[in-house]
Amino acid sequence: MEINCSLCNKNYPNQRSYLNHRRRFHEIYVIDKDRKKDETNNCYVCKYCDKEYKHFQSRWQHEKKCKVENEKKQQDILTLQKENELLKNELIENKDEIIKLQKKLLSCKRLDNKTFKAVNKVLMERSFMNSNNNTADSHNNNNNNNTYQIFALGNEELVNVLTMQQKQQIMNSRLGSIEKIVEITHCGELNQFKNIIITNLKDNYAYRYDSEKGYFITVTKNDLLDDVITNRIMDIEAIYDELQSAKKIDPKTKKLIQDFLDKMENKDAFYDNETKYENFRSYKIDRVKILLYNNQDKITKDIALLISSDKNEELDNTMT
Repeated sequence: MEINCSLCNKNYPNQRSYLNHRRRFHEIYVIDKDRKKDETNNCYVCKYCDKEYKHFQSRWQHEKKCKVENEKKQQDILTLQKENELLKNELIENKDEIIKLQKKLLSCKRLDNKTFKAVNKVLMERSFMNSNNNTADSHNNNNNNNTYQIFALGNEELVNVLTMQQKQQIMNSRLGSIEKIVEITHCGELNQFKNIIITNLKDNYAYRYDSEKGYFITVTKNDLLDDVITNRIMDIEAIYDELQSAKKIDPKTKKLIQDFLDKMENKDAFYDNETKYENFRSYKIDRVKILLYNNQDKITKDIALLISSDKNEELDNTMT
């Protein structure tokens, strides 16, 4: 039997549909304060969550629990609001202190933000100042008015500088010895040898430290990499001879280093997976190029640290 809504004159097939309609469109909720059922819908509704029950006792049992849960939720909301308000007030009170700490943090990291152009600009300005002061011997001691020193490529004399442990690391790298010696020399802890920079893999240019000028100059990337390989191969040969004379190189490593040196002279094409190179030397040049490019940020930072011990303010003024 259909039930007719007296408010909008719509018909519903059963009592539940009729009740849902009344609650949704007419905002009429069944509240049985006298513990009696509503005559039209024949059910009891929780006043906290609107759940429906056929029996008053069921609704009553539910409401006891629902009331506690509802009060707890309200209390949690109030607690959270109070905590948020306290945090807000605390942030406002400590705003000046927070700003001061942020500035201090930025100051501690200022060298990390130096670009290569900014660092090289400082070197150029110092070179210009020294030139005006007629420091004729500045190219021999890399600006004797400063505390830093960067050696030109080819003047590193690595055999006299590297430790025995570093030399053994290079030899133990075997076919990868050229990458290891470049990593130790130009990308490691020896800041005085941070004399080459590659900032882009796509263009044909790189940067080489000119000891006479006192700053980095732009050069052809292929020529620079060829010079790097040539100088470091000479160092590998010298280190090999030293360790062999001292009997500090095992037979297997000895053979692999000899194979590596032979491959570097071989003109035959070389394949790395599906990539074809003109020869093994070209392959190693490509590996060294990527190694230097991946370490450009570290190299730049180390140069900045090297030259900033007495000129921090100059670096800060040239940040880009």
